[in-house]
Amino acid sequence: MTLDKRYRTFYHMSMIENLEYIEKYGIETFLKKEMAKWHCPECGAVICCHNGLCYKCQLDKLRQKKHKYRWDE
Repeated sequence: MTLDKRYRTFYHMSMIENLEYIEKYGIETFLKKEMAKWHCPECGAVICCHNGLCYKCQLDKLRQKKHKYRWDE
């Protein structure tokens, strides 16, 4: 539970909720939902769940920070 709480706080996702969703709707539906959720609206690449940045079009934002970038900074 501690790991799930940390992921909810820092990464805006829950492993427990993901597993419950997969159990209820199946892996195919889950993967489609996740592709939409982690899809960059600007360039179409994948968004990193650890910081919410697209490494294709938002890499400069990460490079400008001297420390590790977190969500909503």
